[in-house]
Amino acid sequence: TILSSLFARDYEDVEGTQIINVSSRGGYSIVANSVTYCATKFYVSAFTEGLARELKRKGSKMQAKVLAPSATETEFMQRSHDLNEFQYAGQVPKFHTSKEMATFMLDLYDSDKTVGIVDKSTFEFRLQDPIFPYSEGTTKRPQS
Repeated sequence: TILSSLFARDYEDVEGTQIINVSSRGGYSIVANSVTYCATKFYVSAFTEGLARELKRKGSKMQAKVLAPSATETEFMQRSHDLNEFQYAGQVPKFHTSKEMATFMLDLYDSDKTVGIVDKSTFEFRLQDPIFPYSEGTTKRPQS
């Protein structure tokens, strides 16, 4: 949050500037036995979508985007479960490789969309506008 906010403050008016935060499919859907993980990812997703809306509302040149992958073949499972080894093939029904996820990240970077997310039904990658609702409210923030 701090790094994203500082980056936005310093670069919001620089043409072509983007920040892409990495969340998870679990940042849009609660997964059994992963409530704490999903809660942290919901924060990343909501924060980044909110930042994107705020930047757009202000007419900033910078874009904020969020990448929400699903199972990706990395060392995450091995490290998070303190295992000597973990093979995705045979243990995880559907997953993307790190190379595929890097391609998805570049697709998001090249797009004008805010969210790059793996569809939980089809496991296909989609680019879309913000998912969370946004209320502009009627109260103006005091000027400093």
